[in-house]
Amino acid sequence: MNEAEKQSDKVIGLIPARYASTRFPGKLLADLNGKPVLQWTWEKACEAESLDRVIIASGDEKITVAARDFGAEVIDVFEDCASGSDRIARALHQLEDDGERFDIVVNIQGDEPLLDPATIDKVVERLLSDPEAGVATSATPIRTEGEYRDSSVVKVVMDKSGRSLYFSRSPIPHGWNSREGVAYCHIGLYAFRRDVLIDFTNRLPCEIEKAERLEQLRLLHHGIEVVVVAVEESGIGIDTEEDLEMVKITLSRR
Repeated sequence: MNEAEKQSDKVIGLIPARYASTRFPGKLLADLNGKPVLQWTWEKACEAESLDRVIIASGDEKITVAARDFGAEVIDVFEDCASGSDRIARALHQLEDDGERFDIVVNIQGDEPLLDPATIDKVVERLLSDPEAGVATSATPIRTEGEYRDSSVVKVVMDKSGRSLYFSRSPIPHGWNSREGVAYCHIGLYAFRRDVLIDFTNRLPCEIEKAERLEQLRLLHHGIEVVVVAVEESGIGIDTEEDLEMVKITLSRR
């Protein structure tokens, strides 16, 4: 792909944001050093050079009010959605109904206040540079045995060119240890080609996706190439109040 073709692609960052959360209700509006968690994530996304626009796809009036208060552009998607991918697809349809068009859609998790904007740029660039790939995402090396064994940590195995072979909550590859070899933790940031996102969200979950509880396996099941960018920093996703306290400590050290 030449430079002119790259520049012609319009890229939007969409942040799916709902108020409900099983383990930490209202976490996106929880106070983090004077600002809601969601605001930190939105500000980081706005620093990414690859995004032409950043919009919050709100699933709740509380989210909408708070996001507009801190200056974000918001699209209301209040209906029930099975996943964040479904919510951003519906937001994209609303934009297209208004005559707008985007070629690349980046799904940015709202609970990632330490997200490095450079990671977004690397993921977008990886997708733009590979015309055969339908989706790009990111991963970081696993460094501890506990992380490797933790079922809440999603692992990804890649081929030599960085294409994903499989995602799992199980410890893969088997036999890894911290002294030799490399295992990767998947970071839930996705850059979709527009048509791939729409097709993906129109398909029913496959059996292996339901078994692992990982929607990205639907992409592999249907033959979509998912390329992975390896980065050093993963940030800290906030799923519990303990995670929030950990982020506060990290920010205080910075």
